[in-house]
Amino acid sequence: MARSAASAMIPHASTIVDEVRTARSEAGALLLGLDYDGTLSPIVSRPEAAVLLPGAAAVLHSLAQRRDTQIAILSGRALADISARVGLEEAYYAGNHGLEISGPGVHRVHPRAAASRELLHEVAARLQEQLAAVPGAQVEDKGLTLTVHYRRVADERAERRTVAAVEQTCAPYEQLRLTHGKKVVEIRPAVDWHKGEALRFLRDVVIGHAANAPTVFIGDDRTDEDAFRQVGTDGYAIIVAEAAPADTCAHAYLRSPLEVVDFLRRLDRA
Repeated sequence: MARSAASAMIPHASTIVDEVRTARSEAGALLLGLDYDGTLSPIVSRPEAAVLLPGAAAVLHSLAQRRDTQIAILSGRALADISARVGLEEAYYAGNHGLEISGPGVHRVHPRAAASRELLHEVAARLQEQLAAVPGAQVEDKGLTLTVHYRRVADERAERRTVAAVEQTCAPYEQLRLTHGKKVVEIRPAVDWHKGEALRFLRDVVIGHAANAPTVFIGDDRTDEDAFRQVGTDGYAIIVAEAAPADTCAHAYLRSPLEVVDFLRRLDRA
């Protein structure tokens, strides 16, 4: 399975699905990690409106019934939010970029992140006040992290104003760090933990006994690169993008969430 990542010439994931299935068959186990927004659900203007694509729930349920496949959903959304949207009891969930994790026999909240709840709540209140005059800007308080959405902001000048307000508000706090995504700014506790660490943790918990079991992770945003790096060259990192960026750590790409569902169906074939 050794291959190089960070190549502009990575293949379409349809060309590797048989290789993934073979690796799973030989190992008897596979950890399938998936982002939600932009991966299992199209990107929408309002985060509360994001729902699973038609067909996604059925194929996820079918995969979860397999003895050789374990499913983990890793999202920037809060744990309660993402688990309710997917609704798969057998799955493992990592919310807030992995700061909170739950699943069969697992419940973990990063202790240093939990200690930042009060500060994050205060910052959220300040940003809501500052951005009240920017139509379309939305501050989402997810308990352990914050997300400022500006997809519905009218123009680039207002977008820059939104991002500047976030950066200026958070600048005095060494306990916080910012990451930028698709028309969002994420505000997180400054702890050494992200989707990649969450994926490693889940692999150790779920299939640690099968050393040669492959890991697949599918995601679409900059924060998913941490998980792509964790997959390394012994697994399969797949980016969802019309054209794979030259600087991605993914090994293959899918063009849309619709292609993700099709990939999962092919992965589910006996």
